[in-house]
Amino acid sequence: MNLLNKIKIIVALVLSAIFCFEGNAQKFYAQVNAKTVQVGQMFECAFIMTAGSLSQAEFTAPNFKDFEIASGPSQSSMRQNVNGQVSESLTLAYLLIAKKEGKLTIGPATMSMGGNKLTSAPVTIEATKGTPQANQTAAANGKPDGSEVFIKTSLSKSKCYLGEQIIISQKVYSRHQIIQFQKFNPPTYESFWSQSLPSTSGNQTAVENLDGVNYYTFEIFRNIASPNKSGKISLLPIEGEVVIRKQTNAKPRNIFEQFFGASGFEDMAVKATSRMVTLDVMDLPAEGRPANFNGAVGSFGYKVETSRQSLKANDAFNLKVTITGKGNVKLIDAPKLDLPESFETYEPKMNEGANSRTYDFLIIPRQEGDYELKNLDFSYFDLDSKKYVTVPSPNIQIKVLPPDPNSTGAQVYSPQNNVKETENDIRYIKKGDFSMTRTSTEFFNSSTHILLITTPFLALILGLMFRSNYIKNNSDMVAVKERKAVKVAKKQLVKAEKLMQANSKDDFYTEILMAINNYLSHKLNVPLADVSKENIKNVLTTRKVNAEKIEKLMKTIETSEYAKYAPGAVSGNLREVYDDTINLITGIEEDLNIKKA
Repeated sequence: MNLLNKIKIIVALVLSAIFCFEGNAQKFYAQVNAKTVQVGQMFECAFIMTAGSLSQAEFTAPNFKDFEIASGPSQSSMRQNVNGQVSESLTLAYLLIAKKEGKLTIGPATMSMGGNKLTSAPVTIEATKGTPQANQTAAANGKPDGSEVFIKTSLSKSKCYLGEQIIISQKVYSRHQIIQFQKFNPPTYESFWSQSLPSTSGNQTAVENLDGVNYYTFEIFRNIASPNKSGKISLLPIEGEVVIRKQTNAKPRNIFEQFFGASGFEDMAVKATSRMVTLDVMDLPAEGRPANFNGAVGSFGYKVETSRQSLKANDAFNLKVTITGKGNVKLIDAPKLDLPESFETYEPKMNEGANSRTYDFLIIPRQEGDYELKNLDFSYFDLDSKKYVTVPSPNIQIKVLPPDPNSTGAQVYSPQNNVKETENDIRYIKKGDFSMTRTSTEFFNSSTHILLITTPFLALILGLMFRSNYIKNNSDMVAVKERKAVKVAKKQLVKAEKLMQANSKDDFYTEILMAINNYLSHKLNVPLADVSKENIKNVLTTRKVNAEKIEKLMKTIETSEYAKYAPGAVSGNLREVYDDTINLITGIEEDLNIKKA
């Protein structure tokens, strides 16, 4: 072996030793995304902890006396395995708002772990006078200042009329590449009728410049909505997790990465939220409102047509009303018909198109004669002219001929003096004196009569008892959550079993982790956001759960978290993990119930 090869080997060994040492070194520091901020605007302050293991770490936040906490702490974590050396990093981020001008200091935070106590250095920022116009613009844009990932709620109009259609869009903005979305629930809009629309993003992210900064964007929700009440209506914020791909400052894993300047990327789940947006809804004017107005707002066409205008009594004809145009077509009710007394009708059949709605009435005239259908006009509120518009409909003449005498099902309206009485036909009420005879058996005071009278009271008493028991059982929300804990876990494990059968390892471990966390949150009455290995271990130990079961639970959680944040890095028998999880939940449930009893 020549001298040059020996030197290369020695250099490689020295660099590996340095990297291994740095991989296990504990670091704790604070950073902000801006050193100069405006009063009233948000900025991000993050505390980063890196160590070989963070399972025992306890974070103590600093004193934010000169700041208002807008949100946080949002938590993200990462686990790395470099040359066999495992290291973990934890980031706790706050969105802060400076309360006053001047040089403001964010005090030191502390992180305690395994008897060691690390303290971050104080951070000083310069707070300048805020610009009201800038603050209003940021609020209108729905952008939390200083946030790298956020959701912007946009309205096609900030002010509209009652019943007017608007478009509501929720779009995710990220400074880093968007990988996927998770834990997003479709928004519900109180005080609105709404219908979801296809996203304009399709399956592609786009790049958009907002306030001079480029963001990756994706429209996650798009809805068409009509307010059903007037006044100031607030659209509540939505939230979810966005998995982004972010460049790291990790040390090169080997000598080749060092020479070629390679840098790493990590995928992390970041919580994203939107701001509350307010819509000003104006009531429709009372002046000039037609009597037949039924809430149509927009611009519409209207047509009334009949299937025939001459028919025999007891035959049927169709009256079809078609409304087309742009506006709240889907909210327009069937018109009320002003029909002659001898005309029978039923609930109309409704057919709906993209921008139309048709009501088809079946009408049966029962008595001959010449009739006129009138008052069939249609009124709507026109958004362009800001006035009510009435679309007239001509009066429709209907000629009803005498009924077919051979029709067995005919129902004919005739005066009493024209009815011929027969022994086998239904006759009008008989007038004059008549005698009544008493039957041998009477229903009054019989056992059946008494049973029918007492049954409702007995049913009422049983119902009140059942309701009282139900209220008693559900008044203690902690007990209710405990009872539902296993049910919640089973529901999650059903999904995990399907993923196991499909051999989808990463999603399988995610569902296993969610099943365990949801079970522990419900059973131990711990908020889901506070479910951590340390908290759960302390609570289970206090509740005197078997120590071996607790240790197995911690290992299962750790494996599942590792699989979640390092997809593809975990291998093993999925069936064994699935069975162990069921046994763990069953065992913990037995221990907790025994101790409770």
